Amino acid sequence: MPLDAVLLAANTAFAVVFGVFVVALVVLAVITLRWAVRRDRAGRKAWLARRPGQWGAGGDDPEGVPRASSNGHKPVRRTPPERPPR
Repeated sequence: MPLDAVLLAANTAFAVVFGVFVVALVVLAVITLRWAVRRDRAGRKAWLARRPGQWGAGGDDPEGVPRASSNGHKPVRRTPPERPPR
C-alpha cells in the first residue's frame, strides 16, 4: 500500500472519530443545559411560592404548619442565641 493511501486513510479515520466526538459533546451540552434550565424554572417557581407575603412572614401555610422544603424535609426553626445576663 502506498504511503499516500495510508495517510489518506488515517486522516479520514481521524476526521470521522473527531466528528463523532464533536457531535456527542454538543448533544451532551444541550442535554445538560435543558436539565439546568428545567431545574431552575422549578426552583424559581417553588421559591416564589415560599416567599414571605404569600401565606405569611414565616412561610407557613394558613393553618400555621411549616411547609416541607423541596427535598421533603420540614424546615428547621432557628431561634437567636440567648444573650448572657449583664
